[in-house]
Amino acid sequence: MMFNTTRRLFLLISLSTCLIIIESIEHQSPVIIVNTWPFSNATDAGWSVLSPSNSTVFGTSIDAVVAACTNAEDDPNIQSVGYGCSPDENGHTLLDAMVMDGKTMQAGAVASMPEIRQASQVAREVLFSTKHTLLVGQSAAEFAKSRGYQPAPLDTPKSHDLWVEWKKHNCQPNFRKPEAWIPDSTKSCGPYHPKQLKDINSLNLNDHTSNKLDIDNHDTIGVIALDAYGSMAVGTSTSGSKFKIPGRVGDSPIPGAGGYVVNNIGGAVATGDGDLMMRFLLSFQVVDYLRQGIGPTEACKRALRSVRSRV
Repeated sequence: MMFNTTRRLFLLISLSTCLIIIESIEHQSPVIIVNTWPFSNATDAGWSVLSPSNSTVFGTSIDAVVAACTNAEDDPNIQSVGYGCSPDENGHTLLDAMVMDGKTMQAGAVASMPEIRQASQVAREVLFSTKHTLLVGQSAAEFAKSRGYQPAPLDTPKSHDLWVEWKKHNCQPNFRKPEAWIPDSTKSCGPYHPKQLKDINSLNLNDHTSNKLDIDNHDTIGVIALDAYGSMAVGTSTSGSKFKIPGRVGDSPIPGAGGYVVNNIGGAVATGDGDLMMRFLLSFQVVDYLRQGIGPTEACKRALRSVRSRV
Protein backbone atom coordinates (compact mmCIF):
# COMPACT_ATOMS: atom_id res chain seq x y z
CA MET A 1 0.00 0.00 0.00
CA MET A 2 1.47 3.30 -1.06
CA PHE A 3 1.35 6.01 1.63
CA ASN A 4 2.68 9.51 0.95
CA THR A 5 4.94 10.91 3.65
CA THR A 6 3.38 14.36 3.68
CA ARG A 7 0.78 14.95 6.34
CA ARG A 8 -1.84 16.43 4.01
CA LEU A 9 -1.74 13.52 1.63
CA PHE A 10 -1.69 11.02 4.48
CA LEU A 11 -4.88 12.57 5.80
CA LEU A 12 -6.40 12.35 2.34
CA ILE A 13 -5.58 8.67 2.14
CA SER A 14 -6.88 8.04 5.65
CA LEU A 15 -10.18 9.79 5.08
CA SER A 16 -10.96 9.07 1.47
CA THR A 17 -8.94 6.48 -0.31
CA CYS A 18 -6.42 3.71 0.06
CA LEU A 19 -4.89 2.33 -3.11
CA ILE A 20 -2.97 -0.87 -3.53
CA ILE A 21 -1.23 -1.74 -6.76
CA ILE A 22 0.93 -4.30 -8.46
CA GLU A 23 3.15 -3.29 -11.34
CA SER A 24 3.17 -6.11 -13.87
CA ILE A 25 6.46 -7.77 -14.74
CA GLU A 26 6.91 -8.55 -18.41
CA HIS A 27 9.16 -11.56 -17.97
CA GLN A 28 8.08 -14.72 -16.18
CA SER A 29 7.76 -14.14 -12.46
CA PRO A 30 6.48 -15.87 -9.34
CA VAL A 31 2.75 -15.72 -8.71
CA ILE A 32 1.58 -12.79 -6.58
CA ILE A 33 -1.58 -11.97 -4.67
CA VAL A 34 -2.24 -9.00 -2.42
CA ASN A 35 -5.31 -7.37 -0.89
CA THR A 36 -6.25 -4.04 0.64
CA TRP A 37 -6.51 -4.96 4.29
CA PRO A 38 -5.01 -7.54 6.70
CA PHE A 39 -7.42 -10.28 5.67
CA SER A 40 -4.76 -12.97 5.77
CA ASN A 41 -7.23 -15.84 5.40
CA ALA A 42 -8.53 -14.30 2.19
CA THR A 43 -5.00 -13.93 0.86
CA ASP A 44 -4.27 -17.55 1.75
CA ALA A 45 -7.41 -18.68 -0.08
CA GLY A 46 -6.32 -16.88 -3.22
CA TRP A 47 -2.76 -18.13 -2.88
CA SER A 48 -3.95 -21.74 -2.68
CA VAL A 49 -5.48 -21.26 -6.14
CA LEU A 50 -2.39 -19.66 -7.66
CA SER A 51 0.08 -22.11 -6.13
CA PRO A 52 -1.70 -25.28 -5.00
CA SER A 53 0.37 -27.54 -2.76
CA ASN A 54 -1.19 -30.76 -4.01
CA SER A 55 -1.21 -30.12 -7.76
CA THR A 56 1.08 -29.15 -10.59
CA VAL A 57 -1.75 -27.24 -12.27
CA PHE A 58 -1.71 -23.57 -11.33
CA GLY A 59 -4.97 -21.67 -11.08
CA THR A 60 -5.81 -18.44 -12.86
CA SER A 61 -5.65 -14.94 -11.47
CA ILE A 62 -9.41 -14.58 -11.92
CA ASP A 63 -10.16 -17.66 -9.84
CA ALA A 64 -7.64 -16.50 -7.24
CA VAL A 65 -9.24 -13.09 -6.69
CA VAL A 66 -12.67 -14.70 -6.52
CA ALA A 67 -11.45 -17.24 -3.97
CA ALA A 68 -10.00 -14.45 -1.85
CA CYS A 69 -13.15 -12.34 -2.03
CA THR A 70 -15.36 -15.34 -1.30
CA ASN A 71 -13.35 -16.09 1.82
CA ALA A 72 -13.93 -12.55 3.05
CA GLU A 73 -17.63 -12.71 2.15
CA ASP A 74 -17.99 -15.82 4.31
CA ASP A 75 -16.04 -14.42 7.28
CA PRO A 76 -18.42 -13.10 9.98
CA ASN A 77 -15.57 -11.18 11.61
CA ILE A 78 -15.22 -8.85 8.62
CA GLN A 79 -17.75 -6.09 9.11
CA SER A 80 -17.92 -4.53 5.65
CA VAL A 81 -17.86 -7.49 3.28
CA GLY A 82 -20.57 -10.09 2.80
CA TYR A 83 -23.78 -10.78 4.66
CA GLY A 84 -24.81 -9.54 8.09
CA CYS A 85 -23.22 -6.10 8.04
CA SER A 86 -23.59 -2.56 6.70
CA PRO A 87 -27.39 -2.28 6.64
CA ASP A 88 -28.88 0.54 4.60
CA GLU A 89 -31.42 3.10 5.83
CA ASN A 90 -34.11 0.44 5.67
CA GLY A 91 -32.04 -2.06 7.65
CA HIS A 92 -31.17 -4.32 4.72
CA THR A 93 -27.77 -5.58 3.57
CA LEU A 94 -27.07 -5.60 -0.17
CA LEU A 95 -23.86 -6.66 -1.90
CA ASP A 96 -21.56 -5.23 -4.59
CA ALA A 97 -18.69 -7.05 -6.31
CA MET A 98 -16.55 -6.94 -9.43
CA VAL A 99 -14.03 -9.12 -11.25
CA MET A 100 -11.85 -7.71 -14.05
CA ASP A 101 -9.60 -9.65 -16.42
CA GLY A 102 -6.35 -7.89 -17.31
CA LYS A 103 -5.91 -9.92 -20.50
CA THR A 104 -9.24 -9.18 -22.18
CA MET A 105 -10.14 -5.95 -20.34
CA GLN A 106 -13.55 -7.47 -19.68
CA ALA A 107 -15.28 -7.11 -16.34
CA GLY A 108 -18.25 -8.64 -14.59
CA ALA A 109 -20.01 -7.02 -11.67
CA VAL A 110 -23.11 -7.00 -9.51
CA ALA A 111 -24.45 -4.14 -7.42
CA SER A 112 -27.11 -3.68 -4.76
CA MET A 113 -27.77 -7.43 -4.96
CA PRO A 114 -30.06 -9.05 -2.36
CA GLU A 115 -30.49 -12.70 -1.35
CA ILE A 116 -27.22 -14.10 -2.74
CA ARG A 117 -24.16 -14.31 -0.49
CA GLN A 118 -21.53 -15.22 -3.12
CA ALA A 119 -21.33 -11.79 -4.72
CA SER A 120 -17.86 -12.15 -6.24
CA GLN A 121 -18.73 -15.55 -7.71
CA VAL A 122 -21.81 -14.08 -9.33
CA ALA A 123 -19.67 -11.24 -10.71
CA ARG A 124 -17.49 -13.91 -12.33
CA GLU A 125 -20.65 -15.45 -13.81
CA VAL A 126 -21.51 -12.07 -15.35
CA LEU A 127 -17.99 -11.91 -16.79
CA PHE A 128 -17.98 -15.38 -18.32
CA SER A 129 -21.60 -16.10 -19.19
CA THR A 130 -22.95 -12.75 -20.44
CA LYS A 131 -21.99 -9.91 -22.76
CA HIS A 132 -22.76 -7.40 -20.02
CA THR A 133 -20.54 -5.78 -17.42
CA LEU A 134 -22.92 -4.95 -14.56
CA LEU A 135 -26.18 -6.40 -13.24
CA VAL A 136 -28.04 -4.71 -10.39
CA GLY A 137 -30.66 -5.24 -7.72
CA GLN A 138 -33.20 -8.03 -7.64
CA SER A 139 -32.50 -8.82 -11.28
CA ALA A 140 -28.89 -9.62 -10.36
CA ALA A 141 -30.17 -12.04 -7.73
CA GLU A 142 -32.51 -13.68 -10.24
CA PHE A 143 -29.60 -14.05 -12.64
CA ALA A 144 -27.58 -15.72 -9.89
CA LYS A 145 -30.42 -18.14 -9.19
CA SER A 146 -30.54 -19.00 -12.89
CA ARG A 147 -26.86 -19.96 -12.61
CA GLY A 148 -27.54 -22.28 -9.69
CA TYR A 149 -26.91 -20.04 -6.68
CA GLN A 150 -29.23 -20.54 -3.73
CA PRO A 151 -30.85 -17.60 -1.95
CA ALA A 152 -29.95 -17.00 1.68
CA PRO A 153 -30.65 -14.16 4.12
CA LEU A 154 -28.19 -11.27 4.04
CA ASP A 155 -29.68 -9.65 7.14
CA THR A 156 -28.75 -11.12 10.52
CA PRO A 157 -29.66 -10.36 14.15
CA LYS A 158 -26.36 -8.52 14.41
CA SER A 159 -27.06 -6.26 11.44
CA HIS A 160 -30.60 -5.68 12.69
CA ASP A 161 -29.33 -4.64 16.12
CA LEU A 162 -26.86 -2.27 14.45
CA TRP A 163 -29.69 -0.68 12.50
CA VAL A 164 -31.94 -0.38 15.57
CA GLU A 165 -29.14 1.33 17.50
CA TRP A 166 -28.65 3.77 14.62
CA LYS A 167 -32.36 4.57 14.65
CA LYS A 168 -32.18 5.26 18.38
CA HIS A 169 -29.55 7.92 17.65
CA ASN A 170 -31.84 9.79 15.24
CA CYS A 171 -30.37 8.03 12.22
CA GLN A 172 -26.96 9.66 12.60
CA PRO A 173 -24.80 9.75 10.60
CA ASN A 174 -26.50 9.48 7.22
CA PHE A 175 -25.87 10.47 3.62
CA ARG A 176 -28.62 13.03 3.03
CA LYS A 177 -27.85 16.71 2.52
CA PRO A 178 -29.94 18.49 5.16
CA GLU A 179 -30.71 21.42 2.84
CA ALA A 180 -32.70 19.12 0.57
CA TRP A 181 -34.97 17.36 3.06
CA ILE A 182 -37.74 17.86 5.58
CA PRO A 183 -37.23 17.09 8.44
CA ASP A 184 -33.59 18.11 8.93
CA SER A 185 -31.59 14.96 8.19
CA THR A 186 -28.84 15.95 10.65
CA LYS A 187 -31.30 15.81 13.53
CA SER A 188 -33.99 13.33 12.67
CA CYS A 189 -34.89 10.09 10.96
CA GLY A 190 -37.35 10.00 8.11
CA PRO A 191 -39.65 9.57 6.45
CA TYR A 192 -38.06 12.43 4.56
CA HIS A 193 -39.87 14.70 2.16
CA PRO A 194 -38.19 16.83 -0.50
CA LYS A 195 -37.99 20.56 -0.19
CA GLN A 196 -39.38 22.63 -3.03
CA LEU A 197 -37.39 22.44 -6.27
CA LYS A 198 -36.60 26.16 -6.16
CA ASP A 199 -34.92 25.62 -2.81
CA ILE A 200 -32.91 22.65 -4.06
CA ASN A 201 -31.69 24.68 -7.04
CA SER A 202 -30.04 27.08 -4.62
CA LEU A 203 -28.02 24.36 -2.88
CA ASN A 204 -24.25 24.48 -3.02
CA LEU A 205 -23.62 21.75 -5.57
CA ASN A 206 -19.88 21.94 -4.92
CA ASP A 207 -20.34 20.78 -1.35
CA HIS A 208 -19.12 17.19 -1.53
CA THR A 209 -18.30 16.80 2.15
CA SER A 210 -17.82 13.11 2.87
CA ASN A 211 -19.18 11.30 5.88
CA LYS A 212 -16.62 10.43 8.49
CA LEU A 213 -15.15 7.04 7.67
CA ASP A 214 -14.00 4.52 10.22
CA ILE A 215 -12.22 1.23 9.66
CA ASP A 216 -15.50 -0.72 9.61
CA ASN A 217 -17.23 1.62 7.19
CA HIS A 218 -14.78 1.60 4.30
CA ASP A 219 -13.07 -1.76 4.65
CA THR A 220 -13.85 -3.07 1.16
CA ILE A 221 -11.72 -6.01 0.11
CA GLY A 222 -9.85 -5.43 -3.12
CA VAL A 223 -7.55 -8.13 -4.47
CA ILE A 224 -4.93 -8.13 -7.23
CA ALA A 225 -3.38 -11.32 -8.55
CA LEU A 226 -0.70 -12.26 -11.07
CA ASP A 227 -0.78 -15.91 -12.08
CA ALA A 228 1.81 -18.34 -13.43
CA TYR A 229 0.56 -17.71 -16.97
CA GLY A 230 1.38 -14.00 -16.78
CA SER A 231 -2.22 -12.83 -16.54
CA MET A 232 -3.54 -10.38 -13.99
CA ALA A 233 -6.97 -9.84 -12.46
CA VAL A 234 -8.57 -7.69 -9.82
CA GLY A 235 -11.56 -8.47 -7.63
CA THR A 236 -13.59 -6.42 -5.18
CA SER A 237 -16.42 -7.19 -2.79
CA THR A 238 -18.33 -5.10 -0.26
CA SER A 239 -21.60 -4.60 1.52
CA GLY A 240 -21.15 -0.87 1.08
CA SER A 241 -21.37 2.03 3.48
CA LYS A 242 -23.43 1.56 6.61
CA PHE A 243 -26.82 3.30 6.52
CA LYS A 244 -26.52 4.32 2.88
CA ILE A 245 -29.59 5.53 1.05
CA PRO A 246 -31.32 2.46 -0.46
CA GLY A 247 -30.23 1.98 -4.05
CA ARG A 248 -26.81 3.55 -3.58
CA VAL A 249 -23.98 1.84 -5.44
CA GLY A 250 -20.37 2.51 -4.49
CA ASP A 251 -17.12 2.30 -6.39
CA SER A 252 -16.40 -1.39 -5.84
CA PRO A 253 -18.39 -2.75 -8.82
CA ILE A 254 -17.34 0.06 -11.15
CA PRO A 255 -14.33 -0.67 -13.43
CA GLY A 256 -11.79 2.11 -13.11
CA ALA A 257 -13.07 3.19 -9.70
CA GLY A 258 -13.04 0.17 -7.41
CA GLY A 259 -10.40 -1.60 -9.47
CA TYR A 260 -8.64 -1.69 -12.82
CA VAL A 261 -6.07 -3.97 -14.41
CA VAL A 262 -4.14 -4.32 -17.68
CA ASN A 263 -1.81 -7.22 -18.41
CA ASN A 264 1.86 -6.23 -18.74
CA ILE A 265 1.06 -2.87 -17.14
CA GLY A 266 -0.38 -3.39 -13.67
CA GLY A 267 -3.45 -3.38 -11.49
CA ALA A 268 -4.94 -1.18 -8.79
CA VAL A 269 -7.79 -1.50 -6.32
CA ALA A 270 -9.13 1.12 -3.96
CA THR A 271 -11.02 1.36 -0.70
CA GLY A 272 -12.42 4.40 1.03
CA ASP A 273 -15.06 6.95 0.10
CA GLY A 274 -16.65 5.21 -2.87
CA ASP A 275 -18.64 8.23 -4.00
CA LEU A 276 -15.39 10.17 -4.18
CA MET A 277 -13.56 7.44 -6.07
CA MET A 278 -16.25 7.15 -8.72
CA ARG A 279 -15.74 10.82 -9.52
CA PHE A 280 -11.97 10.56 -9.91
CA LEU A 281 -11.54 6.96 -11.19
CA LEU A 282 -8.44 6.55 -9.07
CA SER A 283 -7.74 2.92 -9.95
CA PHE A 284 -7.80 3.75 -13.64
CA GLN A 285 -5.59 6.77 -13.07
CA VAL A 286 -2.94 4.73 -11.29
CA VAL A 287 -2.81 2.05 -13.98
CA ASP A 288 -2.68 4.70 -16.68
CA TYR A 289 0.28 6.33 -14.95
CA LEU A 290 1.98 2.93 -14.84
CA ARG A 291 1.36 2.62 -18.59
CA GLN A 292 3.21 5.90 -19.05
CA GLY A 293 6.23 4.44 -17.28
CA ILE A 294 5.70 6.15 -13.93
CA GLY A 295 6.60 4.05 -10.90
CA PRO A 296 3.96 2.69 -8.51
CA THR A 297 4.61 5.10 -5.64
CA GLU A 298 4.57 8.19 -7.84
CA ALA A 299 1.51 6.87 -9.70
CA CYS A 300 -0.42 6.71 -6.43
CA LYS A 301 0.78 10.15 -5.40
CA ARG A 302 -0.31 11.73 -8.67
CA ALA A 303 -3.73 10.09 -8.55
CA LEU A 304 -4.29 11.26 -5.00
CA ARG A 305 -3.18 14.79 -5.85
CA SER A 306 -6.00 14.97 -8.37
CA VAL A 307 -8.39 14.50 -5.46
CA ARG A 308 -6.62 16.82 -3.05
CA SER A 309 -6.72 19.70 -5.52
CA ARG A 310 -10.52 19.52 -5.80
CA VAL A 311 -11.84 18.27 -2.46
